[in-house]
Amino acid sequence: MVSEAVKFQAHLVRGGLGLEEMKRLLLAYAECGDELEVKRRAFEDNLLGKTSKRIVEDMFYAFRRRFLSNSGLPSAELVGMFLKLPVPEAAKNQVLFPYFIVTDPLAEKCYRDLVLSRVNEPNPQLTSKEVREHLEALSLKWSEKLKERWSRGFLTMLRRFNLMEKSPKKNLKKFWLLPEPFAFFWLWFWEQGGSFWSAAEHPLWELLQVDGQRMEELLVEGQLKGWWSYQRSGSIVDFQPRFQTLREWLENALG
Repeated sequence: MVSEAVKFQAHLVRGGLGLEEMKRLLLAYAECGDELEVKRRAFEDNLLGKTSKRIVEDMFYAFRRRFLSNSGLPSAELVGMFLKLPVPEAAKNQVLFPYFIVTDPLAEKCYRDLVLSRVNEPNPQLTSKEVREHLEALSLKWSEKLKERWSRGFLTMLRRFNLMEKSPKKNLKKFWLLPEPFAFFWLWFWEQGGSFWSAAEHPLWELLQVDGQRMEELLVEGQLKGWWSYQRSGSIVDFQPRFQTLREWLENALG
């Protein structure tokens, strides 16, 4: 949960969403494993294809905050390895989505309050005006222009991650997690916690809108794909991964 003491910042305005640019930086990081080398490529080799140094600075700042911070999620190198695999683009985007949320307290707060709270309602919708009003309710001492820019950026983020219909429509869409992103995070949580329940009860699943039924479906699908062995009878669970680490799964399961 987001602490009420957190100082909310307008991260979505600085550097914007930059989804494709984040992918380029992640692929470069997976290749060299060195932040300074990725930075050099961004600024000297124009890795991001930008004409403004200020834009490159903002995007690299966003990259460091999202993927090189201590978020508790898989490392930037592992994300980059996933991006290189022959999986659907939608699956790649779903792996990136949590990094945009958990590293930005204001985005997470608005996602929980404005999206998760209403996505299961009949015909859920969200407008820029509602986002702006929510920012005002949070007592942010921002200019009206900044509130408007951030609100538009938030809706853009939802649309890019397929959580909202294309503009000018206002309808929210449920997040339907695909098997590959599920396995990516599940195996990481298993690796960190060492148990089925430590993985199953991780708070990330709430952000990814994975309820008990969908989790069961994804676990069964992962077994059918040969990623793990899974059987369940009531509260008794037998789960054994076929790969000991997430890295091993990335190197062997999807190539």
